[in-house]
Amino acid sequence: MTIVDRIKDLCSAKGTNMANLERELGLSKGSISKWSKSSPNSDGLQKVADYFHVSVDYLLGREEHSLPPKVRTIAAHLADED
Repeated sequence: MTIVDRIKDLCSAKGTNMANLERELGLSKGSISKWSKSSPNSDGLQKVADYFHVSVDYLLGREEHSLPPKVRTIAAHLADED
């Protein structure tokens, strides 16, 4: 999955689209789509990660889960209690 695919999925889950995301974050129109062909700048990537409360590593595909490890652990424990 590419950076752009991950961002599209995150947008969909939040009920927005990439155009709205770019406007809200002050990114130029179409800049996120261009990340599929060229490397994103670190500032833009960090803005997107912060907006969705995920790590840059998740956006880059270096982490499988969008939630931090501590949150995943807590969620797993809560799920087992039911």
